[in-house]
Amino acid sequence: MAEEKKAAEKASEEKKIDPRSVYITGTSRMKKDRNVLDDLDEAEAAQRIAKVQEIFDQLQRSIKTIGIYRHNTAHYGEYLERTYRILSDFLERYDALPLKVETLAFKFMNAVVYQEEASEQNLANKFYRDGVRILIFRKGLPAEELLNWVLICLTNFRSADYLHEDMVSLMWKQEFGYIEYVVVETFAVGVESESEAKAEVDKIVNYLYSRLTSASADHIKFARISLEDLEIELEDIDQAKGVVIKGTPATPEQKAKVLEQIEEQDQNRMMPKLVVILFRVLEEDLDVDLVHALQEVFGQLLDSFLIHEDFRTVNQVLRKFKSLARKNLPSGNLVYIQQIESRFISMMGEPERLERVADILESMAEIREPQEVHRYLTRLDENAIVPLLTALERMEKPDPRRLVCDALAVLGKEQLDVFQRRLQSNKANLVRDMMYTIDKINPPDKLKIVASLLNHPNLAIRLEALGTIGQGTDEACRAYVMKALEDPDTQMRITAARLLPNFDLSHATRTLLSLVQHDDFAKKDPNEQMAFFAALAMTNTPEAMEYFREQLRQTSLLSKKKHADFKRIMVNGLAMSGSIAAYKLLKAELEAGIKEEDVSAAAERACNKLREKLLGT
Repeated sequence: MAEEKKAAEKASEEKKIDPRSVYITGTSRMKKDRNVLDDLDEAEAAQRIAKVQEIFDQLQRSIKTIGIYRHNTAHYGEYLERTYRILSDFLERYDALPLKVETLAFKFMNAVVYQEEASEQNLANKFYRDGVRILIFRKGLPAEELLNWVLICLTNFRSADYLHEDMVSLMWKQEFGYIEYVVVETFAVGVESESEAKAEVDKIVNYLYSRLTSASADHIKFARISLEDLEIELEDIDQAKGVVIKGTPATPEQKAKVLEQIEEQDQNRMMPKLVVILFRVLEEDLDVDLVHALQEVFGQLLDSFLIHEDFRTVNQVLRKFKSLARKNLPSGNLVYIQQIESRFISMMGEPERLERVADILESMAEIREPQEVHRYLTRLDENAIVPLLTALERMEKPDPRRLVCDALAVLGKEQLDVFQRRLQSNKANLVRDMMYTIDKINPPDKLKIVASLLNHPNLAIRLEALGTIGQGTDEACRAYVMKALEDPDTQMRITAARLLPNFDLSHATRTLLSLVQHDDFAKKDPNEQMAFFAALAMTNTPEAMEYFREQLRQTSLLSKKKHADFKRIMVNGLAMSGSIAAYKLLKAELEAGIKEEDVSAAAERACNKLREKLLGT
């Protein structure tokens, strides 16, 4: 047994399998080992299940405590101490704790040991939705490793720092030694229905669960399974893909499609195998000539990945470069490897390859694995910023453009002038992209940069810049809005008036009252007059309401028609405001009686419009 165990451990060390993927096809005649969990009597099984339920009860308390006192990082270990002690006792006694991951629950020996309602706090759902189907805690688990796993469970994936991460990638980065997991990822289901595919995948998971809980010495090996290592014949699976049981023979088109799929599968299998071989070469003695040759090979690999739109494997290659630094390499190898890695990243950012990336993103109806594209783009160096901007100008779809801008915000934190220079472009989309990127970077002089767009030749850009400034609250923002009230363009003046109530209301009231009472106000376009009246009503101040009340009650012996027209414009402005104070004012004036019939009718319509807007009907 000792010799068999050593042989198994040696085989495990020789095969470096990415634990993030499980690809299982084909057949094998491996004898199934006895499953130790199957031999338990009911009393022993119930005892173990109760113990695991206790572990999860305590784990939930620990996680809740850490979540409440998230700032108190120094005491995380104390909060988790009881959970770790109970779990360690279980592992010391039984060697492992294997869990099946379901949509909302963890199962142990087919019994639910953890279950919560569907929410962001459900631990099982977090793992399930990212493809994890089996979790195993092994004997010897350190407290620090359990804490790191708990912190992953508490990760907020909606935050900017983790927007493009998932549970699997975070666990993979931690390189856990005593926490293992099986992920169902990129599983081909052919033409099967969703329910059939799920049934087949469930059977695979059940098979793996039985292997991972077996009594054999090779259970560690089965925690990492890939197509290159072995092919498994799954029991009780009735589906036979590609086999015609009865009916008409396959058509030539169907045969061609099958051959195409087989060819694609072979290619996908060969490429990762080649990557593994290349990285094994990097662990041997290297010289200058070999390094140059390897740089060329990696460049050809990169082109192949891009042709197949495979950003995930590119990122895996980059991670493998980093992992080599932790290995015992021959003297001088690390410097050579860094040269190869640097050249690989440089090639990723060359103009023709970035144009290929842009074409890929533009051709997709919906971006596949956007987090992988983001990782690819954010690994580029500063030399790639200008070529990436050039590629951006060719792109038309909003989502791909936004993805590229997110990457530029990461790459260009120290290259702000590159984005500023493009703010004066006559291409509106490019200017918007640059503003989005600058906003993401959030430099100290962002307001000044945005304000420079108030002189842009494109009116739409000027209006958007003014709107952005108007969302601010400080005096500097208000100064730009005040200046825009005197802009030569009507739309700019209207927008400025609408934004003024976002700042100090008393100041906005005084400013707008002085403008609507000015002699030149009557000469302005009726639409501009309505907009200014609406802005004044939006202040909801007593001074503004008193002004409207006086104007509605005022009579004139001369120019009656002109005075009535002025009142109608004002009433329409009140209707535009969406102000509850304006609604109450008009309702009160209607009850008191408005002398001009057409003004009264306009006020009635304005009341109805305001009521609908306020009530949302």
